[in-house]
This record gives sequence, C-alpha cells and structure tokens, in this order.
Amino acid sequence: MTSTVTSVVVDKMAGRPRAPRLLSNNVLPHANLQLLSVIPKDIYQQMTSDMSWITWLAENRLIRNGNQCAVCLQAMALTRRQNRGIGYDWMCQTCSTRTSLKTGSFFAKTRLDTKTIVMLMYYWVYAVKSTNVMLFENITDWHIIVDYNNFFRVECEKWINQRQLQLGGIDLNGQPVVVEVDESYFFHRKYHLGRRRNGSWVFGMVERGTGKCWLEIVPRRNAATLEPIMIAHLLPGTVVMSDAWGGYVNVATINNGVYMHEVVVHAQNFVDPLRQDIHTQSIEGLWMQVYISIFIQKRLLNKAMNCRHENLYLTI
Repeated sequence: MTSTVTSVVVDKMAGRPRAPRLLSNNVLPHANLQLLSVIPKDIYQQMTSDMSWITWLAENRLIRNGNQCAVCLQAMALTRRQNRGIGYDWMCQTCSTRTSLKTGSFFAKTRLDTKTIVMLMYYWVYAVKSTNVMLFENITDWHIIVDYNNFFRVECEKWINQRQLQLGGIDLNGQPVVVEVDESYFFHRKYHLGRRRNGSWVFGMVERGTGKCWLEIVPRRNAATLEPIMIAHLLPGTVVMSDAWGGYVNVATINNGVYMHEVVVHAQNFVDPLRQDIHTQSIEGLWMQVYISIFIQKRLLNKAMNCRHENLYLTI
C-alpha cells in the first residue's frame, strides 16, 4: 500500500496532528476497479492493522473515503474507539455525532467484521466449497454462509440491473465478435422428490473468447421474446451463433441486418465438419456451469435446513 491516511494537518493551538477527514488520496477510479485482481495474500497484507485495512477499503471504494455530519453538515473526523468491530468511527467535532465507517457502504447492515466479509466475498466469487470456507474463517453456522452468499448474489443483481451489459460488436482488429445464444429449461422438484414442477426458460448469450455473458428468464422462447433481448445487449456487427431453433430464424434481418447469423444444426452435428468455428460449445459449457452452481446452492441450503431442524429438535 503506497498511501497513508491523508488530510492530517497540524493544529497550531494544540501542537498535535488534527484527526484526518479523508482516509486516502489514492481512491481508485471506477474503471480501474473493474480491472482489479487480488489474491488472498494481497488482502491479508492489508489486515495487519486497522488503519491499513480501512485505508485499503476506502481506496477500493468499499467504504466511504470521508463523511459529512448529517446534523451540522461539517466534515467528520476519523476517531478511534475501543468497544467493538473496526477500531475507528467518523465523529463530528462540532456536535459530537458519531457514525460507523460502515455507514453508506456495502457493509452498512452487516454484523460480521469487514475482514471476514471480504474473505467470504472472495471465496464466493471463486466458488470455494462452503465446507472449506467455514474451516478457513472458523464459522460453525451454515446459516451465515447461506445468508452471505444470498447477500452477495443480491448485490451483484443490483449492479447488473443498473448496467446494460453489451456483448459482441467489432474487436480491436476490426473483426466481428462471435456471441453464442441458446435457451435452457430449468425446473425443480419439491424437496427434490417426486414429479418435476413447472420451471422456467432461460435465454443465454455468451461472448466467445472472453466468457462475458447475459442470462435472462423468459416467458417464451419465440422470436418476439428473444429478439428484443438481443437488440438490447448485442452490439452491431456481432456474429450470432445459434442452433436451428425457429426463434432465431430472423436474426440476420434484425434492424435491417446489423447482425450476421451462423447456424449449427444439432440434429446433424454439434460442430460443423466443414467449418470448425460453427458451434455452440461455449454456451453449452455455460449451462453446465449454471447447473453445477445451482446444485451446490441447493445442497448448501439443505444442510442449513437440516441444521435448523436439529437445533429445533434440541430445544424441544
């Protein structure tokens, strides 16, 4: 970490540094955050002290870099506290109002300490097995893992809904980007037993090479349903790769032909024998990842439910 807590000025009257109003002068721009890559070793290095940790959180925009008093609208100062959690608060030196460093941040309504939450987030992103996560973080309650996994999922959903992801288009070499499209049916059984219940169709698009994707639940898989989604998320010039499903029959004519369309007929083969690049293997692989992820989530939820039933039995 190259930065230290900033805005420390000398109070000439007291002869000592005044409490900082900002945590860092090196807050990363949003564009840089999207390119950020960290490993556990990098994170652990910032956990050596409370000050280095909260500065790292501020630089990565996980907490506010500064705060304004809601009562008197003055810039609040960073002050130390000894009672619980992070060892610092924001405090207004005019009216003595105190505010948690978590206020207005991703951590605002969480109970675990920020260090544990960041590690849980890291494990969730990289799909580390929950049993291992509980061991690494010394967590004994399955409900904590389930709750925070759901929390991360909801936050990601908010982020995705605030941005309209664009796929395909023309790459830096002037070549059209291939986006594979497909639909898949997801169903469930009540308590995983008995007959299949009604499920949902999911329409998926994945950019070949980068893995960038968009999945959306759809009521139908006809052209009237699928084409508006493609228009919303596929850039002009995209090569749309699909199977021979009728919902894609007019792809090449959308908006007067802004997309090119290639078709692999699965009834004949899964990869075109004459052109090896005509296939939908990327989207098929994505469906497998989704199925595995859902299976793991359901298994984890079942364990949490079993724990709840055991606890209920022990209290009777």
